[in-house]
This record gives sequence, C-alpha cells and structure tokens, in this order.
Amino acid sequence: MDQAAPTGNVRRSRFWLYTPFVLLLLLAIAWSIAWFVIRGRTAEALDGWIAAEARSGRQWTCGDRTIVGYPFRIEVICTTLDVKRGAVSASFGRTEAVAQVYQPRRIITEVAGPLHVTDGTVTVDGTWDLLQTSIHVSQSGLQRLSLAANAPKVTITGLGGGEIAGSGKHLELHVRPNPSRRAEFAGDVAASVTEARIPILDALVGGAEATNLNMDVTVTQADGFKGGTIAEELELWRKANGKLEILMLSATKGSRQIETKGELRLDEQHRPAGQLTIAAAGLDGLLGNLTGGRASGNLLGMLLGQNPRANAPQPNAKPQLASLPPLRLDNGFLAMGPFVIPNVRLQPLY
Repeated sequence: MDQAAPTGNVRRSRFWLYTPFVLLLLLAIAWSIAWFVIRGRTAEALDGWIAAEARSGRQWTCGDRTIVGYPFRIEVICTTLDVKRGAVSASFGRTEAVAQVYQPRRIITEVAGPLHVTDGTVTVDGTWDLLQTSIHVSQSGLQRLSLAANAPKVTITGLGGGEIAGSGKHLELHVRPNPSRRAEFAGDVAASVTEARIPILDALVGGAEATNLNMDVTVTQADGFKGGTIAEELELWRKANGKLEILMLSATKGSRQIETKGELRLDEQHRPAGQLTIAAAGLDGLLGNLTGGRASGNLLGMLLGQNPRANAPQPNAKPQLASLPPLRLDNGFLAMGPFVIPNVRLQPLY
C-alpha cells in the first residue's frame, strides 16, 4: 500500500511532461492543414482574377505556375509572364511573387528580364541585373507600388525621332493613387535614376558625364490602361483633359544642373503644351544648340540672366542655380520670357 502512491505520481508527472510536445505536434499538423487550405484558395483566387482580367480584355499568362513557400509564406512562381490587351503586349522573364501568410495584402515580387513591350509600332526592350517590386493593396484597390532596379537598360524604337536608348546604375519608382484627388483619377509618381547614360541628352546638352535624375509628378485622369496602342491611350488621356503636374524635376550632369516645375498637357495637334518655371546652371551649351550657334546661345543666356563665365566649371564647386523666365510651350513653339526660341518646333507625339 505504501508503494502505490509514488507510482500514481510518476504517471501523472510523465503525462504533463509529454503534453507540450503533443500540443506542439497537433499545432504543427493544424498549421500544415491551414497552409495547404490557404494555398488552394490562393490558386482559386488567381484563377478567378485571371478570368476577371480576361473579361476586361487583359489576357495574363503565367508559364509553369507553381505555388510554394511552406510554412509561413505563399510564393507564386511563373517561369514566364505575359500580358496582352488589344494591340499591346508585354512579356517578362521568371517572376516570383511572395506574401507572408499573416500579411497577404503586401506582395513582394522579383522579376527577371528581358522586358519586351510593343503595340505594333513602338517597341520597348529592357534588361536589368535585379528588379524587385513591393505592392500594397487593400479592399479598395492599390495603395502603393514601389519598384527598384539595378543596372537598368532600356531601348525604345518606332518613334518618329529614331531610337532612344538609356541606362543607369540604379532606378527607383514609387506610384500611388492621390488620396485627396480621387475624383480626378490622380496618381502620384516619384522616380529617381543615378548615373544615367542617355546619348540623346549628351548630344543636346553636351558632355559625356553621367546624369542623376529625380522626378516628383502628379498625373490626372490616370484611370487605367484601356488596351489600345500608345497613341490611342494618349488620345484618351488628352480628351479627358489629363495633365502632368511637375512638382519637381531635376537633373545634374557634371557642372550642368536644372530644376523644373510646372504643368504640361497635350494640345489638339498632339503636341506638348503648358508652362514651366526653370532654375539652371551651366546650360549655355544647350542654349547654343537650340539657337543654332554657341555665340547666339551665350547672348540669349546673358539676356536671360545666365553668365557663361559664372557658370564655368570650378574644381569642387557646386553649381549655382539661376532662375530663368517662364518657359512656355504653345502652338508648337518654345518661348522663354519675351523670346521665341528659334530653330525649335515641337512635333506631335503621335
């Protein structure tokens, strides 16, 4: 009788010893079941979204789609990703989208090149070393899209002015709907490119130095891609009285620097129109190119407050910006203050 009590105590102590492990095992089994349920619902949601996009005219194709990421993530992998609407088509390389199970509305993607976009007339080709995006969505739709790319290279062909090429060391892009201007379908865009190499800019401004670009703009009537050609999309935007509000556009190229603010739109002849305020340094070479001669450019620069000697490069000196008269784009002409810039005619974009 005296030995029975200790035996019961040992059994009870062993039960509590193993209980945490049993509960942990049950939790792991339940989590595994939940993950596979979420995986199945993710596949159904993707199929439903692709079907809804197809009804809207956008055809998405995810090559060899797989869904992995157990135990805490949902990863959707496409060996190729293609989208087509109307005459416009775009294709990407391997694309991987990742979301945490506990934060499904924030999606991180990594996209491999090459990029190929065409509407049958204009073609955009791009490559990069690394491209990642971050997408935040809510029940009301997109909240923010951010993109970062290392060593991007882009070539645009099919435009009237010939091929346009450019590259850079690093690109960042941030897009969001403007929360206070939803009635205007306004979207805010902030972008920057470091050490950009743009041959057409070298020919216009002069010098082979890399360019650092920063842009902060708001686009009104940005209510989505309708599936037409680039010309058709721009025409829809123009007819809706769309505007490009430049909050800040700055470029630095060696000793040359420019900062611009203003507003642009398209006129009935499909040419850029609007007015810009500009502060610049070291642009006498650009003025010379525009006016057909360096002497004329220096004269116009002095009349507009630009002193070529003051803007001469100085070792380790930061360019001093000088405010210029407003630049007006009107009826295909460029006018700065009272002067219409000769030898410059704005051509229709489409």
